[in-house]
Amino acid sequence: MTAVSRKAEPPSPAVELDYRDLFNGSPSGYIVTLEDGTIAEVNTTFANWIGRAREDLIGSSLLALLPVGDRIVYSTHALPQLSVGRSFAELAVDFLDADGTRLPALISATRQPAEGTRPALDRVVVFNAHARRLYERDLVRALRAAEKAEAARASAEADVLEKQAALREKDRILQESLAESRRKESLLQTVLDTVEVGVSVVDEEGNVILTNSRQRFIQRRALPPGSTQANECELLIFGPDRVTPLPPELRPVRRTVQGQSFSDQLVWFGTGDQQRAFSVTARSVQRQGGFQGSVIAFSDVTGLVNAVAAKEDFVANVSHELRTPLTSIMGYLDLALEEEEEIPAHVATSLKIALRNSEKLLELVSDLLSAAAGPSSIKQQSSDLADLLRSAMTSAAPRAEINRVKLVSDFPAQLPAFVDPQRIGQVIDNLLSNAVKYSPDGGRVTVSAWSTGDSVHFQVADTGIGMTAAEQTEVFTKFFRSGTSRKAAIPGVGLGLVITKNIVEGHQGTITLNSEVGRGTVFTVRLPAAG
Repeated sequence: MTAVSRKAEPPSPAVELDYRDLFNGSPSGYIVTLEDGTIAEVNTTFANWIGRAREDLIGSSLLALLPVGDRIVYSTHALPQLSVGRSFAELAVDFLDADGTRLPALISATRQPAEGTRPALDRVVVFNAHARRLYERDLVRALRAAEKAEAARASAEADVLEKQAALREKDRILQESLAESRRKESLLQTVLDTVEVGVSVVDEEGNVILTNSRQRFIQRRALPPGSTQANECELLIFGPDRVTPLPPELRPVRRTVQGQSFSDQLVWFGTGDQQRAFSVTARSVQRQGGFQGSVIAFSDVTGLVNAVAAKEDFVANVSHELRTPLTSIMGYLDLALEEEEEIPAHVATSLKIALRNSEKLLELVSDLLSAAAGPSSIKQQSSDLADLLRSAMTSAAPRAEINRVKLVSDFPAQLPAFVDPQRIGQVIDNLLSNAVKYSPDGGRVTVSAWSTGDSVHFQVADTGIGMTAAEQTEVFTKFFRSGTSRKAAIPGVGLGLVITKNIVEGHQGTITLNSEVGRGTVFTVRLPAAG
């Protein structure tokens, strides 16, 4: 019997392997793509990692899962290597998850050539490189920090040497500056002691930190009898009337401590024959936006004040002497005109012209006397300001009609005030007359008034020719007339507003103005309310 030989069969494996389970359960991601990057298969690990369904990934493009920069790198570097060498290793790329978040990874791939009807396939292995990327970043950061520390050490050493040299140079410059400062201080003190103006520099608390010999002499003039030194509150300083002691809050140094800057404050130092007038000007010193003290200058204006007073007395005396002959002339002219029917017509005309001119001259003399007298003749009493305003508007109506000016009233039926009705009536007449006079081509003049409890106000606003800013500063000066009024030949001598201001201030009131060329002027007067 012939034995039959049989082919040996391979031994059965000891363990059955589920390769698909191994494929999907691998800790690394696996992607199988066609040559153009179309995904043919992907394992569950990769799909879960980027947060996309496996079914959605199959048929999509691997390139679509990469950011633009990595997509270019894969197309220009990885694919050519697969075509030529059929593999590449550890290409660092980022994948985009479903939310667009970048997921760092390292990929390696091999290409299985086409066989029969099966196309070429690229098998891509994906490793999660998040921890490695962090480690690399930390390492780079540590290296850079070490480089910076070394650079900082070298820089610090160089800085120390440089600063030592700078300190030596600064010490030299400081010594030179100190010597120059002492020289300038001596020069400044010499200059200050040379000028004929008293100068004091005070700090923010009013303490004198610099003064000149002239100012020290002025201070001694104001010392109380028997005193060798005193603070400002104890000095004999008086107001413009020479007899009223200046209140502490109005004294120059106290005003500067309050941060005020001012010009031409008139004060009198001392008493008796030694009393002198000073014009005080102060300017605050600002440093880094804060008040650091003030510079105060005291100019002796005794001669100027006495000259102005003498001029006032002269004007008043001359005006008083002119009034008597003018009154006599006007009386005789009135007597002559009573016989108008018995004298020739041309003589009567000449007499009337002389009488009108005499009346104008007498009015000018009266204004001069009023300006010189000031507010001394004021007699205040309870009055109705509304009545005074209505009366003034009635008087101004004919002139307003000639100038084609519309008068508008804006005040209550009654407005009590504690004033001298005759003098305040003169104020209203002056302001209203000016408003009409300086609106020669028509317009509107509005008279308004109101009460604020402890005071009453009235205002005269016109739409006339207005004034420049420079003219507004001079408007209350005697005999001042604006250039526009002179060019327009508007009559006047420049005393009305001076008299008005004197009367208002005699009532312890104030008068202010606001004007704009071509737009008009507004005068506002504040007066005490009813007592």
